[in-house]
Amino acid sequence: MNPDYGIILNFKVNANANAQKLVRLARNIGARAISIEGAKDLAPYKEACKDYTIELVNAHGIDLTSANAIDELINFKRNEQHAVFNVELDEMGDLLDEQKTALTLLNDWMHWFGHAYNESGKSTLKTTDSNYFICENRHAKYQVYVFIKSPLPKAITVAGLEHEPMRAEWIDERVELPFSFQNKEVTVELSPYPDGIDYKWRVLRIMKHRPEDDIKETQF
Repeated sequence: MNPDYGIILNFKVNANANAQKLVRLARNIGARAISIEGAKDLAPYKEACKDYTIELVNAHGIDLTSANAIDELINFKRNEQHAVFNVELDEMGDLLDEQKTALTLLNDWMHWFGHAYNESGKSTLKTTDSNYFICENRHAKYQVYVFIKSPLPKAITVAGLEHEPMRAEWIDERVELPFSFQNKEVTVELSPYPDGIDYKWRVLRIMKHRPEDDIKETQF
């Protein structure tokens, strides 16, 4: 299964479920694959998946609740697993209220951090703090993502970098953060959450040094 399928929604459907509506919902929260249980005919779901560029897979996961949505999402990532959530529907084929609340939480979080979540994998960089962990973009190795648990520390240290990084920033704000580099370790000073925002987990991006960054402009 494609490792870029960070989230998979496993819909438990019935005869009243609307395939287009469910697949569109999955796409909108940043899921790149869905699974279907209980359908007598998968054809409408296959067609909807084509329309929204979503993969139809076979997966069963944990029940999605608003209490565990983000923590469980992060647990899957930390354990290098696809995040598979079971989504229940009522008799009319609509989402249960609890599922709507949980999916809204996922949608809000993935709106800011979905790219980092979907396209990152295990990193060789190290940290000793259990409140955060490190991933790297599988397609652009120079992008390092640090998943940090709230409450935010004042600074974090990442070890194992061969060169001083180019930049460190919060993904949601894209505000450059001050850092120091010594003995292959970068220590980034973290700014607090903006007023009115407090995600359970926030993601820091560190842009590693690239050889092409050393190329100076040539004038003819």
